[in-house]
Amino acid sequence: MRNPRPLALRATAGLIALATAATLAGCSTEAEAGSTASAGDPFKALVITNGPENDKSWSNSVYDGVMGIDDPDIEVSFIGSLTETADIVQQASAYAGEGYDMIVISNGAQAAAATQLAEQFPDTTVCQGPWSPTDEELAAMPDNQCVWNIKQQDGTFLAGVVAGLVTKTNKLASVAGGEFPAVIRQPEGFVLGARCVNPEATIDIQYTGSFDDVAAAQSAATTQVADGADVILSAVDGAVSGLYGAARDAASPTYVIPSYYDSYDSASDVVLTSVLYNLGGVTADMIEKGAAGEIGAHAYLPYNYANLEVGELADFHGNPAITPEIQATLEDVQAKLRDGSIVVPDEVGADAPLSVDGAGSTIDPASIGC
Repeated sequence: MRNPRPLALRATAGLIALATAATLAGCSTEAEAGSTASAGDPFKALVITNGPENDKSWSNSVYDGVMGIDDPDIEVSFIGSLTETADIVQQASAYAGEGYDMIVISNGAQAAAATQLAEQFPDTTVCQGPWSPTDEELAAMPDNQCVWNIKQQDGTFLAGVVAGLVTKTNKLASVAGGEFPAVIRQPEGFVLGARCVNPEATIDIQYTGSFDDVAAAQSAATTQVADGADVILSAVDGAVSGLYGAARDAASPTYVIPSYYDSYDSASDVVLTSVLYNLGGVTADMIEKGAAGEIGAHAYLPYNYANLEVGELADFHGNPAITPEIQATLEDVQAKLRDGSIVVPDEVGADAPLSVDGAGSTIDPASIGC
């Protein structure tokens, strides 16, 4: 078990300090969802992720958002590297028991932890994501629980367009962590984007069960490269370095497209681009909405390119693989995606949802506007 209260990086008015307060046993009384801190007190929020703040991936991007909050009336603490439900509940309970106003869980597989915390601490707003709840699931949640989501498949779709145009073998790959909807939609959107511009493109997707196991990621990617894959989408966190190793060991030029953080400086020799979701902006927006009392009962907060620039591609840094023709095709597809001429399906609720294994390989690209 982890200590009840680890060192937490705290941002107040954009500055970093250490929060080392001991765990307090707390109880809470009923309060209206969306309530804010008492007058004169700072609004206190805790952000929890499944990786460290310097992983050059998901958690790093979230952490940057926390550090970017520059409001003396908002105080934010950050805890990374929590992957187990019991640990998340234990750590978050310590903060909620001290009177924290908001808990943000940045992990799409931890809905159960969020519900447990919301039920235990009705004075604390608990927002967890990314995932897409049904109306029934939202209605069944405690009043103070909210869900947030990002349309990741739009970003991986654009990455797939690039991969479908760059590939020499028509064989793409993706190495992903947990096999749940918010992850599945990423590689499925990737191959759908590739097929939008290259009907011969195929994909091999490997789920390692870990976002941080470098050896497992490298082993999976090495097998994919041996089978001919020459562009690999990462849907892992710190384990992405294993994909860099596999790409560097390839006999012919092989590229990696990391996700969540602009990773060019980490592996400029093999990184083609990165898929970015503005996770820092999303995290900051949720906290600021909470502080302003703008998160009501059973709230659902969806983020996309239109409202917060979710799903961009990082700079190509002059990579010669990106020819003027490829750039022009990408810009054309991107324009159609942004104006609604192309609509990438959601992972749930659609006629052909992207949370189904193989969906990206079977959906007719013409049916979505390609």
